[in-house]
Amino acid sequence: MNLAKKPVLFVLAALAALSVTIVACGEDTVTTVVETVVVEKEVQVKGDTIVETVIVKEKGETIEVKGDTVIQTVVVTEKGDTVTVEVEKQVEVVVTATPVPATATPAPEGLIKAPDTSTPAGTAVIATGGTVGDENGLGRAQANDGLKNIGIAETLFRRADDDSELPWIATSFEVASDLSSATVKIQQGIPFQVVDGNDFGDLTAADVAFSMNDANSVTTPESIHGQAGDFAGLWGEWTAVDDETITFEFTSFDSTWKDDYVNASGQAFNVFSKKAHDDMGEDWVRDNIVATGPYQVEEWLRDEHYTIVNREGTHWLPELEPKTDRIKIVGVAEPTTRAALLRTGEVDMASLEPKDAAKFDPSEFTQTSPGGATQLGVFFSGNLWEDTYAGGDNEGLDLPTKATFVHDIPWIGSPGKHGDDDLEQAKAIRRAMAIAIDRDLVNETLVAGLGEVVHVEYFNASSPNWTGEHEYPYDPDGAVELILAQNNDYQKGSASKDGPLGEHAFEVSVYAGPELGGGASITGEVADAVAGFWADIGLKTFSLKFSYQTFRPTVVGRSNTHPWITSCDKGKSAIPWHFPKGLVQTTLTRGGFSCGFESPVILDLYKRMAEAPDQASATEAANEYLDYVYDQNLQPGVVAIPDAFYFNNKKIKAFPMDKAAMTNLNSLWNLELQ
Repeated sequence: MNLAKKPVLFVLAALAALSVTIVACGEDTVTTVVETVVVEKEVQVKGDTIVETVIVKEKGETIEVKGDTVIQTVVVTEKGDTVTVEVEKQVEVVVTATPVPATATPAPEGLIKAPDTSTPAGTAVIATGGTVGDENGLGRAQANDGLKNIGIAETLFRRADDDSELPWIATSFEVASDLSSATVKIQQGIPFQVVDGNDFGDLTAADVAFSMNDANSVTTPESIHGQAGDFAGLWGEWTAVDDETITFEFTSFDSTWKDDYVNASGQAFNVFSKKAHDDMGEDWVRDNIVATGPYQVEEWLRDEHYTIVNREGTHWLPELEPKTDRIKIVGVAEPTTRAALLRTGEVDMASLEPKDAAKFDPSEFTQTSPGGATQLGVFFSGNLWEDTYAGGDNEGLDLPTKATFVHDIPWIGSPGKHGDDDLEQAKAIRRAMAIAIDRDLVNETLVAGLGEVVHVEYFNASSPNWTGEHEYPYDPDGAVELILAQNNDYQKGSASKDGPLGEHAFEVSVYAGPELGGGASITGEVADAVAGFWADIGLKTFSLKFSYQTFRPTVVGRSNTHPWITSCDKGKSAIPWHFPKGLVQTTLTRGGFSCGFESPVILDLYKRMAEAPDQASATEAANEYLDYVYDQNLQPGVVAIPDAFYFNNKKIKAFPMDKAAMTNLNSLWNLELQ
């Protein structure tokens, strides 16, 4: 058997218009590929070395094409010299083309030129991925983390070009010598936005403490803030000593707290008005944002678009004074629709996927980005290996019964419950699933070759620190052999036993996480691809693309057992190598977000990275973390997706974004119209 020569489900994606659908029914993954090409009455179907020639006589003729051990059905229809080939199941179709005759459909024109825009004068219209959600000014209710990056809200620090922190709402800080606590000084004289005629005065330390405590799941257990669990793992309650002073104690010290968790570059919180919450009530602030950014909400239509305007007068920080008075943000989930809107001039700037961006003339459309790419990889949920709470009020107490160990799931290692060798067996199966993925092909076909292969999530293979020792080769034959070598006592589901794995075959679902627009975006395509590679080695696969709001409680509650495609907190190429990694892979974040697995080894390594006295020590611990997660095959990467916007030079003069790791749209105050 030579599975390396077997086809994969999306080989033609870079060659022509392609429709790929993973259907969760029947005995196998079903893929439909439709391509229109000009041919010389010859169709080659690649099995191992088998090539069949098809002679087309009548429109709609059905013929049978045989590969090595696979029999596929090809439906060929003819109209003039154009042939449409529809192939069902995993088949690579190679077409021998002749020069296009004069009567055929002309080849596509050159690169897309910038049109005259139809957007309002004085307004920049931007199409972003996904939906824009609702106007929400309450941290615990999951107010948009990006408000600080858009310019509506602000947080404590910003990121300098040399990766050091710049003061923003905070002016300075001091950490205790024993790393147990910190004191932060707050800028005075920052006015809150006036909303519907309501003036809430100037920001004080009380507003900062309120905003953090409202988001932190330790101080507000009902909080569903995006970093509720991260904050819980870092510190307890924040206290306003006076109008300009904040103090707090670290639950677990992280040397990058000022560079990440309270910084516009990272996973920070928005500072909202405590007075607005107290005077107007929780329901009111859920529907109205009262913050201090240079822009203020003018109109917000839930899940469709919102418009922000420059606040009257001069912003308290002159360098953040907006260069454009009005900006409209439109949520457009479908990537091709965003490209079409930019092409027709209905928007001035759009977030484009690489395969679409390659069609635009770079002399007429300018790329802008905070500098990062989003790493997408497979995180194997359900491997909960800690036995006690690592922090918080429950520190040292036994964890509740782990639901993920109830059934013997192949990729989940449960210590002792399903046999003494279950941990090693599950590790081997995760390794097999990791080497079944052709990362180079994913990059070439889904990302137009513009991305970067990722072998282990959180680590950039372009970094000088990367040695090449932690790569996953594409080896489907090896994957089959590795699974066949295991004891097949695990839960198999309804997987077919007729494939290369026989009685060792099992069923697996892969969920497309929320990054880059979720299942409707490139994230969903990567999930389809991974499912297809796993189907190629004989697994029964399902690609799941339902709402992240529905999925998220399973990772918060540590009940998810599905592998999922995600960047999982730190999967950004712009994050420095030595930054602490693994916080959301420990019980320190119980009650908040998680990658879906927990490990006492990761807990120890995270603490070493976080508490490292210098960059060299942090790098050493980061390298040990890399060794561990690679050995355990917990988070094999797939591809890093450039996360960039492109603007029409006829409407926008310049838009240099400030550097940031955890957002793709940053510092809108820098945007300048022609």
